[in-house]
Amino acid sequence: MKYTLEQSRVLSGLTQREMAKNMRMSEKTYIQYEKYRRVFRMDQGYRFAQNVNVPFDSIIFFAGQLQNFCS
Repeated sequence: MKYTLEQSRVLSGLTQREMAKNMRMSEKTYIQYEKYRRVFRMDQGYRFAQNVNVPFDSIIFFAGQLQNFCS
């Protein structure tokens, strides 16, 4: 099963503010990632997966068109 960034965060019981702090970024910046307006670098994606305790390959890091382009 695949999870969006938001679903992964909620599953782990973290708020956007807590996740932003864990990711060492502002809450505003984190929200842009969660809304797929920005894309995590690989190291950030790995850190995100560790924070939410969801396997890296079970998280959807790209939205719609970008995901199709990268496949």
